[in-house]
Amino acid sequence: MITTKVARRITIVHDAALKELIFDQIEVLGAACYHYLEVEGKGRHAVTGDPYNGGRLLRVEIVTTQAIGAKILDWIHAAQFAQLNQYALFAFADNVEVDERDQAITQTI
Repeated sequence: MITTKVARRITIVHDAALKELIFDQIEVLGAACYHYLEVEGKGRHAVTGDPYNGGRLLRVEIVTTQAIGAKILDWIHAAQFAQLNQYALFAFADNVEVDERDQAITQTI
């Protein structure tokens, strides 16, 4: 029988221009691992027409503890991002079950 643990998944969709800023802070806040992929979509904010990134969007998923997940969401929604309102940026959280044998994730949960 598979034994699982409940973890927090944080999903951030953002303009690729914010990639290094967000990835660096995810690590500073204590997330052990994350992954990302390029996505397409439409939202309230237009993506900037940066000639270097072509207006790309990235979706980052972090599976971590409730506490670290809360820190990441607090950071994303902090006042410092008010100045970045020209960029596509939103985040949400949900609970996921992680197989205890997946130690890359469960060692931090």
